[in-house]
Amino acid sequence: MNDFPSKYDPSGTEERIYEFWLEKEYFAPGLKSEKPPYTIMIPLPNVTGPLTMGHVLNNSFQDILIRYKKLNGYNTLWLVGMDHAGIATQVKVEEKLLTKGIKKQDMGRDKFVAEVWKWKEEVATVIRNQLRRLGYALDWSREQFTLSDQYSEKVTRVFVMLYNKGMIYRGEYIINWCPRCLTALSDEQVVTEENPGKLYYIRYPIIGSDDHITVATTRPETMLGDTAVCVNPNDKRYRHFVGRRALLPIMEREIPVIADDYVDPEFGTGALKVTPAHDPFDFELARKHHLELIDIMNPDATLNALARHFDGLDRYEAREKIVQQLKATGLIEKIEDYRLPLLKCERCETAIEPRISKQWFVKMKPLAQPALLAVHQGKVRIFPKRWVNLYNHWMENVRDWCISRQLWWGHRIPVYYCNACYDPDKTDSEQGIMVAETRPTQCSSCGSGDIYQDEDVLDTWFSSWIWPFATLGWPEDTEDYRRFYPTQTLVTGWDIIYLWVARMIMAGIEFTQKTPFGDVALHVMIRDAKGRKMSKSLGNSPEPVELIDKFGADALRFGLLLITPREQDVLFSEKSIEVGRKFCNKLWNAARLIYSTSGKESEYRPENSSIYDAWIADSFNKLLTKINEHFATFEVNAIARELYDYVWHTFCDWYLEFLKIVPSQATARFMMKRIIIVLHPFMPFITEEIYRKFGFARESIMAEEWPEPVDVKKDTSHVDVVVGLIEEIRNIRGIFNIKIKERLQITVNAAPEVSAFLKDNEGILRKFAGIDGIDYDRAVKESAASVIMPGIECYIKLTGIDMEREKSRLLQEIDFLTQRIDEIKNRLNNPKYMSKASNDVKEMEKQRLEDFLKKKEGIQRAMKRL
Repeated sequence: MNDFPSKYDPSGTEERIYEFWLEKEYFAPGLKSEKPPYTIMIPLPNVTGPLTMGHVLNNSFQDILIRYKKLNGYNTLWLVGMDHAGIATQVKVEEKLLTKGIKKQDMGRDKFVAEVWKWKEEVATVIRNQLRRLGYALDWSREQFTLSDQYSEKVTRVFVMLYNKGMIYRGEYIINWCPRCLTALSDEQVVTEENPGKLYYIRYPIIGSDDHITVATTRPETMLGDTAVCVNPNDKRYRHFVGRRALLPIMEREIPVIADDYVDPEFGTGALKVTPAHDPFDFELARKHHLELIDIMNPDATLNALARHFDGLDRYEAREKIVQQLKATGLIEKIEDYRLPLLKCERCETAIEPRISKQWFVKMKPLAQPALLAVHQGKVRIFPKRWVNLYNHWMENVRDWCISRQLWWGHRIPVYYCNACYDPDKTDSEQGIMVAETRPTQCSSCGSGDIYQDEDVLDTWFSSWIWPFATLGWPEDTEDYRRFYPTQTLVTGWDIIYLWVARMIMAGIEFTQKTPFGDVALHVMIRDAKGRKMSKSLGNSPEPVELIDKFGADALRFGLLLITPREQDVLFSEKSIEVGRKFCNKLWNAARLIYSTSGKESEYRPENSSIYDAWIADSFNKLLTKINEHFATFEVNAIARELYDYVWHTFCDWYLEFLKIVPSQATARFMMKRIIIVLHPFMPFITEEIYRKFGFARESIMAEEWPEPVDVKKDTSHVDVVVGLIEEIRNIRGIFNIKIKERLQITVNAAPEVSAFLKDNEGILRKFAGIDGIDYDRAVKESAASVIMPGIECYIKLTGIDMEREKSRLLQEIDFLTQRIDEIKNRLNNPKYMSKASNDVKEMEKQRLEDFLKKKEGIQRAMKRL
């Protein structure tokens, strides 16, 4: 047994096996293969730092699908790459430089970008190592980066194509502005938190009278840029003020009182201060009513010269001083505590500032409609289905996408301006503006060669939305593009369904006339003990490699999947990884036992096999059916639990124990091979190592084929009866604290064929249930504990036992069964349920009802005999 160590050592095994897979090119698809393609594009990890546990869950999910499909005869490609992550990476590098007292402005753009490239290379090396250590079957020969020269050319082409179609435009709008990052943000890059705040009631005097109109605001500092007060035209309280003018406090500027249906009479006072340059809804009101726009803030959220003597103050400092001045002049009516949604930059958590700015936008509604239809028609299927509603809601209410960012790290916008004839103040004129894939040599309007490029870069998501096809050669008709696009499956977290999933569908249809993938499998979030999503920005995730060093990659992957439900976010704990490690040890010990007791033959032959061999083979057939059904709906967490239960309990706790009484070398070896093949997608390293130890036929388990059901040719239901009976007797021992060394006397009343089977297999029953004597088919008059199962009643003679306690237990079981019976009856009597449930489900429910009724009747009979 020296060639099969007593303990599995992942540290001495995993990296050796991964190098073997790489050397044999098992992760690369065959370009001449006639097998059907199966392609997954990795959701690009950002080069902001090491991978988190969320990445482990996401990538393990994908690896499982790739290995499963490969074993099922598909030509698999899992394409790897990383995202430059514009704003997120720039913030990280800025923070690093600030620890040395260096600001990016001190370096200049080119030197700063060079510094970010250094960061990118360092982080990319760490990420590659993490992905390898986790055992992922990624095709490293096709690795991509969204800011590479080749990929950048495709991003530029997409911009130019949309611009030439009139889908990209430049406009002055209210955008989300981060005063820390000094850039625009899309709506999806902003997070909302509810914070305690104040609601300030401010009196605006009405010109030419002693009246005033009171407005309510949470941001009194913005009042310096007010250009109107707006009320609802149907609000009788203020109807007489409409058309008059109010005096803006502090600024002493006259502003009109206007009316618009937009105003909610029930909120605050029903009178709205209109600050068009600092609120998106006020901006729309200003356009409608032709109001002046007064921007009182600098990009860093300090007030500017238009705020007069508050010039240079931070927005919150200015708020305090403005409120003090209003109090001093008697214009504060009251101040109330108020909880308000605070919008923050998702990267640096600074409170964003609505800011009027000239930005580049993509028209989204023309792109959204075909993508909405693709899901509706089933061309793209989303799992679990409940996320379809979120997808539909976002698509139906989509707004134009602000794609320009005031950053240095990213794809420069391919827009060029002529110094000779371009006038930035003429927003409606395109004179002196050129949009091109390569830098123009002269102005298309005046011929001047004095040209400069737009300083802004594109939103990160503008490059990642073309990921599925840009990585395969598009716009060229390459062999990879023809063979592997469209891809089959996308696996990602539900939190980026609109940031990325929806946009990829839009881009795929727009630029390739095909949906980029057929299925979208969304998984839950891994959260820390505080319930926060594990993320690089929060730094709240354990380092996966440290967990691998401690537990092994298989234990980490499998343990994580075991605790992860399909539709509910989960709190991470190292205890789950310990469960994974124990499972690895269980599997290894089982394999070692079979290796030591079996020969080289591994085949199931019904005619030469015991009923217990047939039972384990039949159990595996049922397991295969469940696994394949779960794979069809991407329920990998359910598969992990099925595998755990089968291997630990059915195979190890029962079958291997049966073999001690009824040996069977060939079937045990045959079953071990099948078990490690179905476990391989989940636990690739240990299954490869066991496969090699056994010397099975192929070079690697990765070259194996997914098992098919075998023809058992025997009725194994009586083994289920034996297993169930032993479990129930063990439960009775537990309830009454009867030790295993205390042998029991039992009476079994059952159908003739069941009794005959039990008599033939009494050795099993005596050994595993601790039975001394067994009587068959006789009336039980003495007090006894009872086990009632379909087709069998077992009475256990009890001495020195609390009979009242036994009665209480049976009454509780009757109550439980009554509840289950009522639930099933209600479902079967519900027309809505019956119309939606499949025939298989309805039949299963009817069978459960029958079983519960029989069990309840049996218990009630037993109660009379206790």
